[in-house]
Amino acid sequence: MTAPDETIADETDPADETPSRRFPTFDAWFDAWLSAIVARRLSTSPGKNRVFCPRWWEHPEVVVRLHSLWTAWEAATAAEDGAAMSGWWVHHADPQLRTMLDAEHGPMYRCSRDSHQDTPALRNEFVAAPPGWFDDLGV
Repeated sequence: MTAPDETIADETDPADETPSRRFPTFDAWFDAWLSAIVARRLSTSPGKNRVFCPRWWEHPEVVVRLHSLWTAWEAATAAEDGAAMSGWWVHHADPQLRTMLDAEHGPMYRCSRDSHQDTPALRNEFVAAPPGWFDDLGV
């Protein structure tokens, strides 16, 4: 038992510490890093070639994809493995950018580099299954 005046040494486990981030938020990372690095020819016509909406933050799928890219980027930059950033480009950035910038099938398919159009969420495009429809699946 310790006396009330005694100071107990801090016994935190270094493995429990959250690694520091290079950017405080994904939008700060996007503004300062990704948008300054990535260069693609963007279409002025909706549905043609590549598109990145000027109001990208109004597309929930784009926000979620960029957030996931940021968290993976933070992990890659903190990794001791010198090849981690190469892996980030090949396994994360390239496929995500292909999907996001796809003007025909991507989440900003109705937009152009100069204009924003709302894109309906998938849930607005289908009919929900009747109650109990999946009960026999056992999941």
